[in-house]
Amino acid sequence: MTIHASLFALSLLLQPAGADPTVVFVCEHGAAKSVIATAYFNKIAAEQGLRAHAVYRGVNPDPALSATALKGLRDDGLTVPTGNPSTITPNDVEAASVIFAIGCTLPKHATASGKTNSWEDVPGDKGYAAMRDAITKHVERLVDDLLKKRRTQGKDPH
Repeated sequence: MTIHASLFALSLLLQPAGADPTVVFVCEHGAAKSVIATAYFNKIAAEQGLRAHAVYRGVNPDPALSATALKGLRDDGLTVPTGNPSTITPNDVEAASVIFAIGCTLPKHATASGKTNSWEDVPGDKGYAAMRDAITKHVERLVDDLLKKRRTQGKDPH
């Protein structure tokens, strides 16, 4: 089992019975990497019939979402998020089942939660496609881990 799978499984054990997991993806500016991860997670989870939801946040949010990320998501046929980047708050941490830092350092209130993990291998300087490909590999494993965990808890009939 990978480190992120172990942390994810542990975080699921800590959430209330019957609660649907909430995943918080965080990147430095809350404008690209976390947005891509959120869009792909929500799409893949829905396709798999998984009741889970992701949101995007930033450590030092930009005033607007990345135009490049939004164009890439549109070109990929995904639903484009609305709104502006926002800072990860204590309420986000409390509501989260698991928090993934994508190439950034999380604030202390997040790391102290014991719900965090990091994806350091997502490139930020090689364009949208490289970023998306690295993120989707992580997201697919995350959804698979969640499905396996749900099956072992008897919460998923598949």
